[in-house]
Amino acid sequence: MLNPIEEARFVELKNICLELKVQPPPEVFIHLQVHDKNGVLTFDDVQRGHSWTRNFYNLLLGTASNVGGDGTGTFGVGKMSGKKTSGAITSLTTRTPIALSGLILGSGFANNGITNTYGIVVGTVDTAFNANQFALAVIIPAGTAAGNFSYVAMAIPTQNYNSETKIWKGTLGRFFNNNSGGLITVKEIGLYWYGYMFNGSGDFMMERSVLSPVVDVVSGAQLTVTYEISGDFSAID
Repeated sequence: MLNPIEEARFVELKNICLELKVQPPPEVFIHLQVHDKNGVLTFDDVQRGHSWTRNFYNLLLGTASNVGGDGTGTFGVGKMSGKKTSGAITSLTTRTPIALSGLILGSGFANNGITNTYGIVVGTVDTAFNANQFALAVIIPAGTAAGNFSYVAMAIPTQNYNSETKIWKGTLGRFFNNNSGGLITVKEIGLYWYGYMFNGSGDFMMERSVLSPVVDVVSGAQLTVTYEISGDFSAID
């Protein structure tokens, strides 16, 4: 559910950026739908995601400037490193040019089968967002046991450019089937990206949003999650 006051402030921020001829930061909208076992739509909501992580910003700077990590083996304020969803840290000081095939729209991000190790992922705990978080608080396992979702492979991402608004939009989507036999309540959602950061490959969380309202998925129902990530290029196009 979008907050009108917050949305007005985002419009104000975008206008200031455009006035300064600076491209605004990418925006995220998350569309959530639940269909019951008969295909009837029981939940339909759009929420704004505005919780890019430190991994995201460090990757952005590293990719743009080709800088290496700080070599400290630590992650957080004042550190240039990446932290995998496993907790391992990549911070090598040198950066060898490599093909970043997994970058956001890469095949490694999309074609990940039933695994919950990368792609769009969902969890059950509403711990407040912090930029230093590197994984969901409690991710929902992949499977059919109690408390598990059957993760459907990520859809191939699509992209679109609106020549009138000068906005590029990338769309990512995934289905989650509740074959667990019980109710599952989704309280958090995130983007796990597979690729290289500072010569270390692995799974990195780039975005995490705490949902409001939360999403109840009864047994036999299907959750559809769609991420729309857009960039306003009108400052340069």
